[in-house]
Amino acid sequence: MAATPITAEQGERWGLVNHVVEEGELLKKAHAVAEAMIKNNQDLVLRYKAVINDGLKLDLGHALALEKERAHDYYNGMTKEQFKKMQEFIAARSSKKPSSKL
Repeated sequence: MAATPITAEQGERWGLVNHVVEEGELLKKAHAVAEAMIKNNQDLVLRYKAVINDGLKLDLGHALALEKERAHDYYNGMTKEQFKKMQEFIAARSSKKPSSKL
């Protein structure tokens, strides 16, 4: 970026932040997000967090390669039924996803 300050609303429109809340609503929203995360597959959450943390130590090209490698390792360990369920989840989620905010 150009070191130009942006508003929270701009950041949300551009996809830099997920949520903008009114003053005094931050903890309520943070708890709601945490509750949603708790419902996720915890093994997958830990793996995803590890990819993010490990990728931050690398340049973009190597970080993307690491993400791809770990994804393939995970997929190779899945049963056909697990893989099918994952594909269905992604397809359902993709149909709800808005287009780019930029």
